[in-house]
Amino acid sequence: MGICGSDTAYFLGTAAYPINEPFVMGHEASGVVAATGEGVVCVLPGARVALIPSLSCGSCEQCRAGLDNLCPNTRYLGSAAVDPHRDGALQEYLVVPATHVLPLPENIDHAVGALLEPMAVALHAARKTPVAGRSVLIVGGGAIGQLTAVAVRGLGCKSLTVMDVSARRAHAAVEHGADFSATGHELAAALDKGRRFDVVFDASGHPAGVEIALRAVQPGTGHVVLVGNLPAGSGIPHKYISQAESWVTSTLRFAGGLAPALEFLTENNLDISWLVEQNVQFTNILDVFEQSPEGELPLKTHIRFSD
Repeated sequence: MGICGSDTAYFLGTAAYPINEPFVMGHEASGVVAATGEGVVCVLPGARVALIPSLSCGSCEQCRAGLDNLCPNTRYLGSAAVDPHRDGALQEYLVVPATHVLPLPENIDHAVGALLEPMAVALHAARKTPVAGRSVLIVGGGAIGQLTAVAVRGLGCKSLTVMDVSARRAHAAVEHGADFSATGHELAAALDKGRRFDVVFDASGHPAGVEIALRAVQPGTGHVVLVGNLPAGSGIPHKYISQAESWVTSTLRFAGGLAPALEFLTENNLDISWLVEQNVQFTNILDVFEQSPEGELPLKTHIRFSD
């Protein structure tokens, strides 16, 4: 079970959606099927699966067009975006439709299974605009930034730079396939000297990150993809968009379930297990949410219900 930044935001009271009632968080999960309902044949008890957290209606215009992530009736697991809120996966047992679990191959362990949801988010973002043969900058070296780097590299970018305020996080991207790393000060200095990129992804979820992403794109031809979730009330400095006539879009989660992410990893023989830097037993979960933001937080924390 992975902890997402949105889970932490709910715990700290900084999420974009108000919490009106107690609910269970969590949407990055894998596990073992304990039992199935009558008539279920697509998955059997004992199967190792990843959880597909997006419960869309399947019948609206967006769902019929393959854009199930934009379904107005979506009830995402562990989300307060709907009322009543939808309980999530941070519990020992959870009932979901059989269509919302993805069986895992033998060579994919539970840790990677729980990473398929953020990998799907990153892959969806990386495919939002062509990156093959182009120079790419990713602003933000957290989990989504690191996985976006994995996706962009796998899709054949010409060069890849990852920027983060933490030099450790930026360098971690280089250790796993990026060409260059940069801190905020280093990137700002490069931009002052005229450095620009064909495609820029903001995975920071911070207004300052969005601003530097908009500044860093090639004027006239550059594309910016906003991946991170900005805090409620954040504005976008549109002057950088208009001054560069840049193309700017955003992403919402992912479409098509988790199968595309699993296929991408297996076809390219990619390992993302290194992203998990902390494993914590469920009984100690408060330690995760109460970690000091001033320290070097792990790229990804996983919660375990058993050894």
